[in-house]
Amino acid sequence: MIAKNDSLVERVWRAGVVGAGGAGFPTWKKIDARAEIVIVNGAECEPLLRNDQQLMASRAAEILRGLKLVMKAVGAKEGVVALKEKYRAAIGELSRLIKPADGVRLHPLKGVYPAGDEFVLVYEVCRRVVPAGKIPLAVGVLVSNPETFLNIARAEKGEAVTGRFLTVTGAVKRPKTLRLPIGTPLKRAVELAGGATVEDPALVVGGPMMGEVASHDGEPVTKTTSSIIVLPRDHKVVVRKQQALDFDLRKTMEICCQCVYCTLICPRSLLGHEFKPHLVMRSLALGLPYPRSPGLSSAAACCACDLCGVYSCPMELPIGRLNKKIAGELEDWNWKRTPQPERPRPAPLREYSLVPVSRLTSRLELKDYDLPAPTDDHDHTVDRVFIPLKQHIGRPAGAVVKRNQKVKQGDLIGGMEPGEMGARVHASISGTVREVTAEMVVIEAG
Repeated sequence: MIAKNDSLVERVWRAGVVGAGGAGFPTWKKIDARAEIVIVNGAECEPLLRNDQQLMASRAAEILRGLKLVMKAVGAKEGVVALKEKYRAAIGELSRLIKPADGVRLHPLKGVYPAGDEFVLVYEVCRRVVPAGKIPLAVGVLVSNPETFLNIARAEKGEAVTGRFLTVTGAVKRPKTLRLPIGTPLKRAVELAGGATVEDPALVVGGPMMGEVASHDGEPVTKTTSSIIVLPRDHKVVVRKQQALDFDLRKTMEICCQCVYCTLICPRSLLGHEFKPHLVMRSLALGLPYPRSPGLSSAAACCACDLCGVYSCPMELPIGRLNKKIAGELEDWNWKRTPQPERPRPAPLREYSLVPVSRLTSRLELKDYDLPAPTDDHDHTVDRVFIPLKQHIGRPAGAVVKRNQKVKQGDLIGGMEPGEMGARVHASISGTVREVTAEMVVIEAG
């Protein structure tokens, strides 16, 4: 239960802050804890994305303020901003602002994928291995995204989350990074980047590895939308994500050659987790868990980075996609997970098995789209926003407004009881409520 003492936890709860990196974990819950180290996850390891690195350069002071607020709240003695060593502008601005007495340091990272995975990041920064099935707090570390810390700093001043930064890139005329109101239709974001340069484009929401193809261009920007990548529908990234799952399964059962390349490159296996993707694929081929091996139930340890199938598999099998599906079903069935070592030990050759993002970008056939996407700081008009009441892990918010009601930007439109796992939702523009459902609130500007 959140105590009404005007603490940082309460202010973050009131503001509706969630993890901006993609998962959408309610931030009030994450910071209502104790930790030794707080890490700003500025790795931004997916190809083509630009918003975090540019945000750390343009909003460095606010991000550092948010970091220090969280450090104080959780009792941490050390704060770390972890970012790629090639992010020179961000490193320069952050270095200028960090003072010796802050207890904050920079940690440059190699340009590898998936450097932004929390487990990988914690090991790179702290040399601590998070056990499978646990979270970084299990080893005394709290990790969150740069934009999350920005929103925490603003929440402390009473500002609700009403917009977010996102990269719009790929097959568009002018790739750019925008700040848009929550609920902006994806097609409007594409228009602001000059429009698509291909007919009937597919929109990948999130990175090319872990993102999903939007069902239509009217889908809204949410608190977790980090990017929109516009691609031709026949591009390999799109085709791979939209392949029928039963076809993927049959393909895997028929042609997996058990070469173990997927296991040799798996980030979680390299950290010492008892997870061997090739044995999961073997289990699928046999139709049941393979005796005396970490078979199907070990899929619960998968981080869904998809590196196994996209980069290492000579057959280009959808190993990551199948692992993700299996992991979800295991949870639904309450299967017992494969026993995991209490103190995982990273593989001795781990550092020689890391995959450069540049090579991954080439493998994905995205080199032609690997272009700058400078930040556009203009306030862009949006006539109508479609604001989901569930943009986070946990329960959806409940609408607290009615049709034809006037609202101002920042007004509460989706409520949540204190202590409930979830996040409040606010009006992203001023205007009139035109529609209210159990899933969404539609607001028209004016």
